[in-house]
Amino acid sequence: MLPPLGIFLALGSLLQYCLGSSFPHSTPCSSLTVTPPDGATLVNATATERYNVTYVGPTYNGVAGSVNICDVEVYLTHGDAGDAVRFAIYLPLDGWNGRWQGTGGGGFAAGGFDFELVPAVTSGYSAGATDAGVNLAGDTDVWYNSTQLVENFVHLSFHEMTVLGKDLSERFYGRKPEYSYWFGCSTGGRQGMSEAQRYPEDYDGIFAASPAINWDRLTVADYWPLTVQNQGGEPVSLCKLGAIGNASVNACDLLDGAADGLISNPLQCEFDAKSVVGMEVQCDGNTVTTITEHDAIVWNKIGNGFKDERGKFLWYGLQPGTNYQNQAIQPGFRISIQWIADFLLRSPGLDVSDIKQDELVDLFHESVSKFGDLWGTDNPDLSAYHARGGKILTWHGWADDLVSPLGTLDYWKRVVDLAGGEKNTDEFYRIFMAPGLGHCGNGPGPQIPVDNLAPLVEWVEKGKAPETILFSGNGQSRNICKFPKILEYRGSGNVSDAASWKCV
Repeated sequence: MLPPLGIFLALGSLLQYCLGSSFPHSTPCSSLTVTPPDGATLVNATATERYNVTYVGPTYNGVAGSVNICDVEVYLTHGDAGDAVRFAIYLPLDGWNGRWQGTGGGGFAAGGFDFELVPAVTSGYSAGATDAGVNLAGDTDVWYNSTQLVENFVHLSFHEMTVLGKDLSERFYGRKPEYSYWFGCSTGGRQGMSEAQRYPEDYDGIFAASPAINWDRLTVADYWPLTVQNQGGEPVSLCKLGAIGNASVNACDLLDGAADGLISNPLQCEFDAKSVVGMEVQCDGNTVTTITEHDAIVWNKIGNGFKDERGKFLWYGLQPGTNYQNQAIQPGFRISIQWIADFLLRSPGLDVSDIKQDELVDLFHESVSKFGDLWGTDNPDLSAYHARGGKILTWHGWADDLVSPLGTLDYWKRVVDLAGGEKNTDEFYRIFMAPGLGHCGNGPGPQIPVDNLAPLVEWVEKGKAPETILFSGNGQSRNICKFPKILEYRGSGNVSDAASWKCV
């Protein structure tokens, strides 16, 4: 669920004596000892100096330079569960910025390890990752029925990683990290929100992008597009779905005042696919086909969201301008397939590709009733995190095809209601909705910030809360507004330039 992204992090320290400096090592790397967190037992631990460590390939949370580290590898188990949870704690041998960074995972993988750790250390952080005792390939058939492994994955292991990482940082450098930050998208975003909800003392700042909260709902609802195709008889081709999607963008493009090929606020878009019935589109080379009423009905049903047979709304659909490929075309979204076959039906490998509406509705209610409390990660009560002075930043793409942006807005509204209004919520939790941005990046719109953590660090350490965040890429830039404000063209200037847009 995490696309390859390049993000450069270049963060200064609030403390002047930390600027451009590194902390001396209080304890030699090879002499470090590990104290397991409460409830866990140490299986094995090694601490090794490694030099010129790099990561080859696209990175997610920064540029991967060549780093020198004390690599502490820890394995823990819990009671008689027989689990063996791996933790990797990377401690920079030079240039530590006095901060700790916890890193998250994607899909059913709990962490990314070097993929995320090397960029974090390149930016000066001590950092950690965990596999939660489950495989990093995201295969759930081997652990779905283990109570301990499920608890590890849902919340426990990345909390334990945080405890270990902070403690080892203090042992190595002779002082506690001055600040701690979480960085994650998708599952990593859900993990960050879990930290705020369950372990509010763990992090000063949490960056939770495209968070896969409402997990018990969205994992079933993500199968709705394919179910609509199954229910409707002849499946609508991806070419036709894409053509209708392009028509939706054309219909709503000017709502923000400029023809830029993006829908700045899909909530204002009232496009009806029936308006393009009869439109000819070219598919499969030179073949010309026509949009039918059936095609329009399928597209509308997918966009209007998951509903039961009586039309009762269950969860959100895909927004105009979103790519339908991952969800509406066989075999469907892998995460949903695994959730349905392994966790709900307890039958790994079962072919669920032909599920119909009534079956999916039953699965949805079962998912919510059985797994909502543990997996949902949607508790709107962030009062403990607010009280400790914590800050949360979230961005979410309006064109996210895997985790509905409306699920994030639903959660934010519930937080606002409980916190006593937007003004109070702005003190600790801010969200930014990006037009044309896909899941954790990609899509036709401006891409994620060059420096994701910089606004969060400024907010946590200097009290400068962001009103906008600059996104750029695909030949365009936008200063994305703090929700509920939206972008509007100023009426003059290059539509691809952020300076030509304002928040209203």
